[in-house]
Amino acid sequence: MPDETLNPPPQLAMERLAGLGEEALCQLGASVNRDYQNWKQSRARLENKWRECWEAYLCDVQSLYTQADSDSADRSRIARPVLYEAVESIHANLLNAMFPANERFFSVIGKTEVDHANARAIEEFLRSKLEDASFIEKYALFLKQAVITGNTVAAVPWRRTRQTRRIEQPITLFGVTVGYQKTQQEKLVYNGPDFEVLDIFDFLVDPDATDFEQAKVIRKVERTLRELRQNPAYTNLEGLQPNTAHADADEANKRSRRRTFGLDEPLNENQAMPKISLLEAWGDFEAGDQVYRNYVCVVANGGTVIRFEPNPYDHGWKPFIFTNFIPVPNEVYGIGAIEKSLGLQHAINTLTNQKLDVINLSINSPFTYLINDDVFDPDTVVTQPGALIPVKSHETLQPIQYLNNFTVAFTEIADLKAEAQEATGVLKFFAGGDNMPPRTATEVNALLNTGTQKFSSFLSHLEHTSLEPFLRIVFENARQFVREPESLRVCSRDGTLAFRLMLPELLKTAECHFRIDGSRGMLLKEQELKSISTFLQLAESSPSLRGQVDFTALYRKIYRRLGFTDEAEIFISPRPGGENAENSDNPDA
Repeated sequence: MPDETLNPPPQLAMERLAGLGEEALCQLGASVNRDYQNWKQSRARLENKWRECWEAYLCDVQSLYTQADSDSADRSRIARPVLYEAVESIHANLLNAMFPANERFFSVIGKTEVDHANARAIEEFLRSKLEDASFIEKYALFLKQAVITGNTVAAVPWRRTRQTRRIEQPITLFGVTVGYQKTQQEKLVYNGPDFEVLDIFDFLVDPDATDFEQAKVIRKVERTLRELRQNPAYTNLEGLQPNTAHADADEANKRSRRRTFGLDEPLNENQAMPKISLLEAWGDFEAGDQVYRNYVCVVANGGTVIRFEPNPYDHGWKPFIFTNFIPVPNEVYGIGAIEKSLGLQHAINTLTNQKLDVINLSINSPFTYLINDDVFDPDTVVTQPGALIPVKSHETLQPIQYLNNFTVAFTEIADLKAEAQEATGVLKFFAGGDNMPPRTATEVNALLNTGTQKFSSFLSHLEHTSLEPFLRIVFENARQFVREPESLRVCSRDGTLAFRLMLPELLKTAECHFRIDGSRGMLLKEQELKSISTFLQLAESSPSLRGQVDFTALYRKIYRRLGFTDEAEIFISPRPGGENAENSDNPDA
């Protein structure tokens, strides 16, 4: 969060507790802690599903087979990566559609004619800020959590970072530089938005709410006592001690996931710096006989209120972006892409391991023997090529016969995998590759249409519930916290640079809204390419049109639509109507 929010003057410390007395603060802290415990309990079964989805994505074998390795050393223990492939395919396709290469994924549209004249400058300013914040890389993590668990959340604060650097200051004598002297200088190195992806297990929403904007939320974080003391936003820190108990459900979930990923616990946990558990609640609160609307309340160690003040952001929204993958009517939480296919994943794992176990037994077949055969000694028998085994009768040794027809198991696994692909919307036809079992052309076309419709539904929902709110919050935060002119470096498609000055007054007075163009532009481009290709085939096959169409101009247009920018280096002939007849930098050309 910005320095202006986190570092108020010391005399405002009591105002951050709204002037409440000790008894009212105790009741407020107990209320927040009670809400946290109740909400956590109400979604316990939901969190178990999230944990199971993570285990399926990470192909966790230990969660499927709890026996020790020594007890089942000859048993197969494999987790097929069916749902892992589904998550990766959905995630990659969504990212490519939302943030296409060499395309602008959003546009700024002014509400009035004057605002629209400044919209391009505002768009370049926001684009520069998002690039500095590495937004697309962070959004990829945000999106993957949504695909796996069905719900994801990110904090959207405004960061202002200062850093002390060593610089060489020139030493001048009579206007001539005679040397340099190293000195330290504090400099503002970053002033912009952040997109901090949060663990969904640490973020709770009022389960009775159906709209996130109106819901009360609680975020669990951990901070050291030193961090709290250095932040004047917090007060009432006397007597506060770090909490050494970490055996709660949230910590158990995190440790389970880390072990699944392959990270063991440190050998000496006491070396870790002790931290204080904070519950950061945003929403409406009751203290005494008064209702405090749109406040933020921070409770330390489950009872001590160290911050209570109105929402510090001028826009009045909670500084979080929360969305679900598949929305459920009248519920704030949603469904993930793989949640309903967990049973199919378990069945595939079971059949695969059973099949491998049967193959192993068929190759290394055990034997039965007669215990009253005084010639045969089982302790000295070694099965190997050319070995001679002395027996009194040939009926002494009998191999155990197992089912050798594995075709049934292969067919069942293929059917289950195809059903899992259909349930998640990730068909091999859609993601590339072959599919089992074979299907007719009509079935393939129907499945492709179904997968495309699901994909478009996911895409539209995510754009309207995460990208648009994020851009609105970033713009409103810039209006509040950008106080000095900033120079923008704008790079066009041909590599030329232009510099513009963004004035804080322009941000504060402009009124605009945002349109997400990533997937929309990609779909329009694909449709246009198909239409141009159809017309090209028609013109080439028609003698009457062949002499009236400039095929070079048509090929140039196709080349630009494919996303290439080195048109002048590829085409030898000049452009129709002169060199500057078309502007290849214009995406609408």
